[in-house]
Amino acid sequence: MSIGLIIAIVVIAIAILALVAVFTQKARKRRELERMRLREQAGGHRNEAEVHASKAQEHEETAREAAERAERERQLAEHHGDKAENIERKL
Repeated sequence: MSIGLIIAIVVIAIAILALVAVFTQKARKRRELERMRLREQAGGHRNEAEVHASKAQEHEETAREAAERAERERQLAEHHGDKAENIERKL
């Protein structure tokens, strides 16, 4: 083999290795960017979930208070009904 051919083969091999290195680095950067994007997206979803959980807790508390209020009103209505029956009996 001639020296020129050996030099050409070596230059081509170095060029191929450089291209592989460049493509590998670009792929690594793309994966890192995707990872960062997914992290940000997950953080947004996490925040949204916390807001929903907080609202659900508030609604649960409101519902509990409404149920307690309804029970008190039912007892009061029952008390008034008993009182009315007692008055009617006396008449």
